[in-house]
Amino acid sequence: MFALTPKTRGSMALLPRTETPFGWLSEEFAPLFHRLFAGWPLMETIAESPTWGLTMEERETELLVRAELPGFEPAEVKVELLGERLTIEAEHREPTETKPEEKPAAKVERAYAHVKRVLTLPPEVEPEKAEAVYRNGVLEVHVPRRPEATGRRIEVKT
Repeated sequence: MFALTPKTRGSMALLPRTETPFGWLSEEFAPLFHRLFAGWPLMETIAESPTWGLTMEERETELLVRAELPGFEPAEVKVELLGERLTIEAEHREPTETKPEEKPAAKVERAYAHVKRVLTLPPEVEPEKAEAVYRNGVLEVHVPRRPEATGRRIEVKT
């Protein structure tokens, strides 16, 4: 009710102003709910899937795509090139091995990561000659360009 009163010189509003009339409610009540319901399985937040660096570099004879995929094994990385669409996908799951003589754990956290990127390549590439190399957490995809796409230099005569 106090925020609805007109503002005069020297007076300050008692409630913070935001873009929406009740936008401040989530900021005020979030710590309260966190304290009340901390540890409940329903209140756990789901972490966003990580996205790492990706660069696409056009060179004279090839197109080079570098994707950072730290923590993945080479067998977990899948690269597909269909027409002009390059798909890079990596998925990591921790093994869920349980021995029958062990007691079940009270809480188990497993590492899971899934990254998928889809790029549209220019039409002048040769997808059948593409090569992929995965070293030190960085995937490099080399896609050669067609010879006619590289062009040629024309000498200017006087």
